[in-house]
Amino acid sequence: MLLICVVGVTIACNGGFKIKVRKVENCGGPDAVITANENYTAVLTKNCEIKSRGCVSFKSFNTAISNLKVKKDGIVVLQDKVNLCERLAKGRRDANIGQMLKTLRLPESCPVEEGTLCTDPSQVVNIEQYKQFLPLARGLIDIEMDIQHDTGKSCFRVQIDIAK
Repeated sequence: MLLICVVGVTIACNGGFKIKVRKVENCGGPDAVITANENYTAVLTKNCEIKSRGCVSFKSFNTAISNLKVKKDGIVVLQDKVNLCERLAKGRRDANIGQMLKTLRLPESCPVEEGTLCTDPSQVVNIEQYKQFLPLARGLIDIEMDIQHDTGKSCFRVQIDIAK
């Protein structure tokens, strides 16, 4: 799910916040089930729309249990175990998340067949309803996601700067 990891500099829709993705690292090794291409980029427009370009490749899997850790300025602010397949299934019933899944052509349930998912700037995700959280998120955000699948593992390390 973190698979909307991005690399680029963006100007936010409220008050000039800037988001810079410093690093997206595939740490699952050469046999990782899900990998993000290194050239994945995104922009946050003044209209609160995220436009992205890039691809994520994945091998077939039936299960995806993620251990997620989010740090802000070095302090753990979230640590959770998430069943991503259940989250996808619930997400399609949620108006906001369901629309994002459709726009980005993300799988809406498991099993997931082998393939590559690419996005382009015509696929817009509006985050207007979340912009008030940018001041709270201001700082250096580190996201660690280790995913166990029935067919192997995936791992991502993402580092994002949110500044004004």
